[in-house]
Amino acid sequence: MTIGDDLRDASTSTPAARPGRRPAWGVWGGGLITVGGTLLLIATLVEVPLQEDASGALLALFAVLFLGSAVAHALAMVPLSGGRTGADGIVGGSVVGRLALLGFGAVFLTSQTVYFVVTYALPPVDDYSGAFVLTLVLSVTQLLLLLVASLVVLRAGVAVGAARWALLALTVVAVVTGAVANAADSLAVATVALLCSTGAQIVVGLVLATTRGRDR
Repeated sequence: MTIGDDLRDASTSTPAARPGRRPAWGVWGGGLITVGGTLLLIATLVEVPLQEDASGALLALFAVLFLGSAVAHALAMVPLSGGRTGADGIVGGSVVGRLALLGFGAVFLTSQTVYFVVTYALPPVDDYSGAFVLTLVLSVTQLLLLLVASLVVLRAGVAVGAARWALLALTVVAVVTGAVANAADSLAVATVALLCSTGAQIVVGLVLATTRGRDR
């Protein structure tokens, strides 16, 4: 089966709409994305003074917020992908979509953990080229997985209205803000770009959590 076949299967296996009901994937998946985005927004602000002194209680607070956000985002992919059975997610019956969502959650969690460990947990080193390559590969991989999942969501038709476009919008925002943050020489510019990304996560989470419409 090709990806195209899988996308067509997802669109033809869409359940009938039941207006007025909040699907479980929206409540739990969207809720966890909202929590993760909020934690990451606070963590981004807390990280600014850590550029001068990465130690003490502030570092511990950042670790809890930052890694907690990563866990929340990873867990959000479980209900979005359909939970234990895979039958009640935002991607309908698409195996490709389900794997893309779960893969994104796993890679995102790995990427954030690697960043924290390399930046704050390990002793400073003279050459960070290996870590840079690893984080770059993980970042590109997670964006590709999110893009695939977003396209499957569009084709599946399980989500309606703004929720149908939410993950694709988040992908676009993540690409733009990530590029700006990595290219910026100014800490202020990079921080603003990251705050925009976390803000987008919160908005997308709320859109998914409050959506009503199609559901199994």
